[in-house]
Parts: sequence; structure tokens; C-alpha cells
Amino acid sequence: MSTLANAMQVLRLIVRLRRDITVSDVAEHLEMPKSSASRTLSQMRTYGFLERDPVSRAYRPGQLVLEASYHFRSSQDALALLQAQVDRLVAETGYTTYVDLRDGSDSLVMHMRIGSGSLQVYTPPGSRLPLHASSVGRAILARLDDDDIRQMYGPSRTATNQRRDLGAPPLQDILEHVAKIRARGWSLSRGELISNVAGISTAVIDPATGQVFGISVALPAQELDAGRIDRFSRLLLDTTRQVGRQIGDPYWLDNAAPV
Repeated sequence: MSTLANAMQVLRLIVRLRRDITVSDVAEHLEMPKSSASRTLSQMRTYGFLERDPVSRAYRPGQLVLEASYHFRSSQDALALLQAQVDRLVAETGYTTYVDLRDGSDSLVMHMRIGSGSLQVYTPPGSRLPLHASSVGRAILARLDDDDIRQMYGPSRTATNQRRDLGAPPLQDILEHVAKIRARGWSLSRGELISNVAGISTAVIDPATGQVFGISVALPAQELDAGRIDRFSRLLLDTTRQVGRQIGDPYWLDNAAPV
């Protein structure tokens, strides 16, 4: 198989697995000797098609691939800008960082970077959860109109949503909670969804598409103290404000000063 054909198969594998890949992944899924898999990945990295995570040593699409994709998928601008901030947030906090998007009444994990902290439970890309169930989902909810929230959680919600939202708080509690998130700009969870896992999150709306994206830092709940809440929330606010102003999100344009 030619070098170009190998590269194509590697990129398709990343799309199919929806995560970073290793030499073993390529060898197993593409039925390629490990030496050939390692050489292919190394060459793709050298020419900018891939980049390598310094902690996990796994490969993901490189800047060259991302830049080319921008010309064809303008709706990815907000997502790309958030993803570009993930490495910095992981480096500054030491904890796993996620980028999610709103998909109906769910939050869908699009990107994850594992931190060096002690958190051992992860939610991989492709996972989805009801918006009310996590800090990032509630940050996304806070960017919606109250009428939209009433449609999802009020008496008129669909039978499908009723089945999925059995654990949802009462509608009025949700509305009061998201009002507080709107006022301060960030959302907090303390192990409500996954025992002993906490999260701090913010969200932006891409005005070009109406799509809502969330970014979050996850850490062990026992390590969530007042100092980390203050520091991490400010980091996320600064990050999301920067992205929001770049894409013209009215909320962040109106909240240009630190909160």
C-alpha cells in the first residue's frame, strides 16, 4: 500500500474511532505490522498531518488537516477555537478538559484531553448525556432561552424526553439554576452524575450557526476546594470570553470585563 493510501486509512480510522489513535490501533485495525504503523504515523506527524499528545503519546489530526478543514466547514470555527485552548487548560489545571456541543436535549462530547491529575473516570468523545445532568450541560442550558428550556423540561415535553428525564429536577429548579449560571458565566457540579467527579464549565454560541458549545474541566470532587473553584472558573471565563468575542457571541461581547 502506498504512503498516501496509508495516510488516508489512518485519517479514516481516526474518524471511525472518534478518538486519538496509537501505533497499536493502526496495526490492529489496518492489519499493518507495528513497524510500518509506527513509520506511517511518524511520517504523517513530520509533515503536519498528525500531532502527538505529549502525555498519552497518541496521535490526532495535525494543524495542517485542521486548517484545510476550516475552508469547508465554517460551522466548525467555534469548535476549532475551543479545541485550540484545550492544551493550555490541561497544562494550567493539570486536569482532564472536554469540549461538548448541544445536540437536542443532550450534550455530546466532541473532544477530550486527559490531564495528569488523579481522575480515573473519563467520558470519551461520542458520549452524550442529558443537558441537566452535568456542569457542561447546564452551562449550555444557560445559553438557551427560558422558553426553549420549558419545551425540554415542562409538561409539554415529548414522551422520549419524559422517559430520559426521569432524574431531572423540577422545571422551576432548572430555571433558577441556569439564571445563576447566566449571572456569573460558569457552571459547577460536585459528583451528581458520576460519584466523586466534579466539573466546572462555560459555554459559547456560534452566531453563524446557532450551535452551542461547552468547555469544561473535570477533577476528583475531593480535590475541588474554594481555591480551585476560583482559579479554574476564571481560567474558563477568560478562555470562553476570548473565543466568544472572536466569533461574535453577544453574551461574551457584553461581558468583556472579568466577572
